[in-house]
Amino acid sequence: MHLQQVDVTGARIVGAITKELGFDGPKHHAVILGKNIFDGEIYIAELMSHGYQITTYTDFHRRYAGNGQIRLEPNQGPNSNAQVAQRALSEVKQGNAAYDLVVNNCESFANRAIHGNSTSSQVINTALGLAVIVSVYYVLKNTK
Repeated sequence: MHLQQVDVTGARIVGAITKELGFDGPKHHAVILGKNIFDGEIYIAELMSHGYQITTYTDFHRRYAGNGQIRLEPNQGPNSNAQVAQRALSEVKQGNAAYDLVVNNCESFANRAIHGNSTSSQVINTALGLAVIVSVYYVLKNTK
């Protein structure tokens, strides 16, 4: 694959996983690698439940556009756009990390390429939300 850098290389692309919740629900994150000089397609690196893959924007759009708007978020990390794309591609080529919903998900993958850390705000926000619900339940149960 022969990729050239385009204005969205190194950007995060995000699609809503469910139509019912849209962007208020779970989201899929990936990293834009660049444009293939032979077929003109924009290629994307992503971590899926079955492992790493390189796909096209066309395929990403087909999978997520029906659930709402697809967002492009510019690279805001310390690495250049080309470095972000290279970091994502290198991790895909190594392919040695198994998908895990909590500690190694698609958002973790994108954050490693962009920021160099493996955090997932979706997991953190879900954990905080559950903690609040449990706390409220405990308080209500013990104040009767």
